[in-house]
Amino acid sequence: MQQLQQLALPPLPVPNLGYACLNQTLRLRKPTIFSGRECRKRTFERRGLVHVSQLALANCIDLLKIVQWNHEHGIRLFRVSSNMFPWASAYHLDDLPDFAAACDALAAVGQLARSYGQRLTSHPSHFVQLAAQDESLVQSSLRDLEVQSQIFDLMGFAPSHWNKINIHVGGAYGDKPGTLLRFARSVDRLSADCRARLTVENDDRDTMFSTSDLLPLHDWTGVPLVFDFHHHKFCAGLLSEAEALEASLATWPQGIRPIVHWSESQEGRKPHAHSDLIMGPMCLHGREAEVDVMVEAKHKELAVIEFQRIMAL
Repeated sequence: MQQLQQLALPPLPVPNLGYACLNQTLRLRKPTIFSGRECRKRTFERRGLVHVSQLALANCIDLLKIVQWNHEHGIRLFRVSSNMFPWASAYHLDDLPDFAAACDALAAVGQLARSYGQRLTSHPSHFVQLAAQDESLVQSSLRDLEVQSQIFDLMGFAPSHWNKINIHVGGAYGDKPGTLLRFARSVDRLSADCRARLTVENDDRDTMFSTSDLLPLHDWTGVPLVFDFHHHKFCAGLLSEAEALEASLATWPQGIRPIVHWSESQEGRKPHAHSDLIMGPMCLHGREAEVDVMVEAKHKELAVIEFQRIMAL
């Protein structure tokens, strides 16, 4: 039903662009508006659940304001901060003193996003490593992913890749096949709802995982692949850009628009680093109307708005 409701909305921009985590315009306001308040571990240990509960509630309330701002500026794709509940793997969310209020705020976020046809996703940090050789790290990674899935549950989103939780495999440990097998076994330990949201992205180092490396993982687990154009430039594997894009898109379930990542290098920085803005051309190999594009640029929403202006010229 949710997918049908999404498809019934007005046509999406071509391509449909989004940004990640932080709205610079709102962040600079007084009082500031952003949904990634966090604290150091020692602060958490000293001040406890009351402190992180207050941070989390403020994050949830401000996320509603970000969703509203995105609607007013024609943006229908947004990556939610993975730090909305600081140190969330160390406690149960319902242990937080402000949990009920946070639930109300997240429910309002979900309702508003659905009414505007906005797609919310997440991308937990590189500390999430399902293929780690250290079991304690695998367990903490599983907890982090389940928390991300629970947050989408609290927003009222049915489990699907429409609200994806995107991660990387992590280090290859000098054994790509063995690492992918460990990853697949860890995926089996996730709840069905979390697995229904999980996606995996190609990397930007030859020692890590290209799209061609990840295709067997999809065959084993059914997890869709997110294609990152910028990463492919540094870790192409056996496929051309167009071939890797098509292979990734084919892993997505019918009825769910695939998401791809677009970023560019900036002159004077390390080639892997993201630029402030994107200037294009954005070549999506004829798939412009069929994918959502997460723009990964330093200037966040400003990069999206500027590129939309360029496309309109």
